[in-house]
Amino acid sequence: MELIAVTRPDYFQGEGKLINALFEAGLQLLHLRKPENDETRFMRLMLEINPDYYRAISIHQHHELANMFSIRRLHYPEKLWKLTSQQKKTALFAAGFHLSRSVHQWGPPADTAFLDYVFFGPVFNSISKVGYQSIVERNFYLSAVPQGLKVFGIGGVNADLFQELQRMNFDGAAVLGALWNHPSGALKEFEKMLKSLEEKRDVN
Repeated sequence: MELIAVTRPDYFQGEGKLINALFEAGLQLLHLRKPENDETRFMRLMLEINPDYYRAISIHQHHELANMFSIRRLHYPEKLWKLTSQQKKTALFAAGFHLSRSVHQWGPPADTAFLDYVFFGPVFNSISKVGYQSIVERNFYLSAVPQGLKVFGIGGVNADLFQELQRMNFDGAAVLGALWNHPSGALKEFEKMLKSLEEKRDVN
């Protein structure tokens, strides 16, 4: 099981410092998701983050600023992916960008040749979005996954549900609400998640 952290949609004081601390604690991949689309605040946050970690950051918005920060990972919400031309996807892939997208209905997704992985969910009832309910049955099992594509479960994920995600055949978890609902406890919660994953690896 792999672990990806997804930022809160809003900006908050001390966010860059906290992101640096998460990377120092062992975070391997962060998704920077800021749908309010404020370019000035986005750039300010990027400048607060240690440039050594840019290689491990995927951005959901402001793709046009990727080269400015030497970012090679781009994430596409489902609607934006559908609006992006095949020519554009091919060009990004050829330029060495690592692409990922969100999926809200298991198909499996199209255009998987361009993708490193996808987010699928919400698998559980969302922690960060009121009324954002699970879209899978209790006995759900992820099947017909294209070869080479990783699938990360998102939505309502916390450390106690990693084992259930593994049973469902997910490659990993994308966490948001469990990590950020109380920013002061985010680092401690992340360390708890890492410990849980390590324990599961030891058992397996």
